[in-house]
Amino acid sequence: MNDAKIQFSEEELLLAKNGEWILTKNKIIAKISDLFSIIANEMKKDLSAISLPQEIAQTTPKISKGENYKGLPYVVLDYPRLFTKENVFAIRVLFWWGNYFSVTLHLKGNYKEIFLVNIKKNLPLFSKNDFYINTTANEWQHTLHENDYALLKETDILQLEKNFKENNLLKLTAKVELKQWNHSRELIMKLFKIIIEGLKN
Repeated sequence: MNDAKIQFSEEELLLAKNGEWILTKNKIIAKISDLFSIIANEMKKDLSAISLPQEIAQTTPKISKGENYKGLPYVVLDYPRLFTKENVFAIRVLFWWGNYFSVTLHLKGNYKEIFLVNIKKNLPLFSKNDFYINTTANEWQHTLHENDYALLKETDILQLEKNFKENNLLKLTAKVELKQWNHSRELIMKLFKIIIEGLKN
């Protein structure tokens, strides 16, 4: 690489000279982690409303964070959570910098089959609350504005049935806009409770 071509734009140079914005970013990530800890404790109470397989019910919340989901920082809360190569049951809360919060039910393999009947019965509940459904088997795609998801209420029932039959993966997800930060705790918990309700008989 030609060193002469490595030049900062004026905007880049201003950011490189200013450490305060990185410190502010770190504060924001810390606040999100604290928020997720509070939400995890509330989730524990609500899980008593549903009978889950023991291996899922006994799991504990896990909060993780990183710097590079499609180039941007993120924080994740998984609870309840059980991930194996073939079978997955997880409810994932994601904060994705510059985009949104999302709350996702992630089912794969045996757990998809166990809960599929209940989910089909409760599709109107998910639909009226603006949940998206995965349309591909791309398991770790979280970007709702790409082609891996479709808004449930805009999806044809025949396409849904085809999706249920052909995919070993089922993900239902809804988002909370970052501009709703002051109400994010309540809105995230509302989506979590909808998922719990949607898993019931």
